[in-house]
Amino acid sequence: MKDVGTKAGEPLVVCADAARTYGSGPNAVVAVHGVNCAVPAGARIAVVGPSGKSTLLHLMAALDRPTAGTVSHPGLSADTGGVADILPARDIGVVFQGPSLLPPLTAMENVALPLLIDGLEADEAADRASAALAGLGLEPLATKLPDEMSAGQAQRVAVARMLARRPRLILADEPTGQLDRETARQVMAVLLSAADTLGAAVLITTHDARVAGALDERWYMADGRVVHPGIPDRPDIHEQPEPPDRERESR
Repeated sequence: MKDVGTKAGEPLVVCADAARTYGSGPNAVVAVHGVNCAVPAGARIAVVGPSGKSTLLHLMAALDRPTAGTVSHPGLSADTGGVADILPARDIGVVFQGPSLLPPLTAMENVALPLLIDGLEADEAADRASAALAGLGLEPLATKLPDEMSAGQAQRVAVARMLARRPRLILADEPTGQLDRETARQVMAVLLSAADTLGAAVLITTHDARVAGALDERWYMADGRVVHPGIPDRPDIHEQPEPPDRERESR
């Protein structure tokens, strides 16, 4: 695996007593509570368990801020370029759980937009977007709008959008949650292959035992706390049922 600009094992993101609470008083909800963990360069981590996973991922991506403790990025440039809450920190690529493409934009435009926001010239953004789509075999989708794609195709375009920014840390939130088994396998293969090419660390939240089993390390999260290494045989870590047949067109 190629390591780009980071020593092997150097932490890319560190959570120190990190907590995130929503609301206040008796209605407060603690989503993440006193988490201490680190993601080193080259890591392949699955985060499993019933709750708190997405919030932790958003904190690591600098899309949200802890209400207590700290989340730091000693091995990364965590600068968002002044666009925090619009894009994750530079060097960090995020794949979201649900549909995340902008409906009025084509696949090419969806992939290029974050690069333009990052400050790239239009020609360079277009070249990188085209290369990212081509790298995933998605050239035929370049001019299609999201509502002209299957769920699997749209998720692969979202992966291409993330990869076009050439991240060193990939954070994927249930990236296969809405896909059938074969399309989920394809998306995971694409993610891990691209991570190897980029020399990027990977952290994936999932309820799917197949996805968790494809990664080197497992963390278990419940009641806002992380236990690692994870617990492999909990009943809330399960194989997801096959979705309706209409999703199979995504293959």
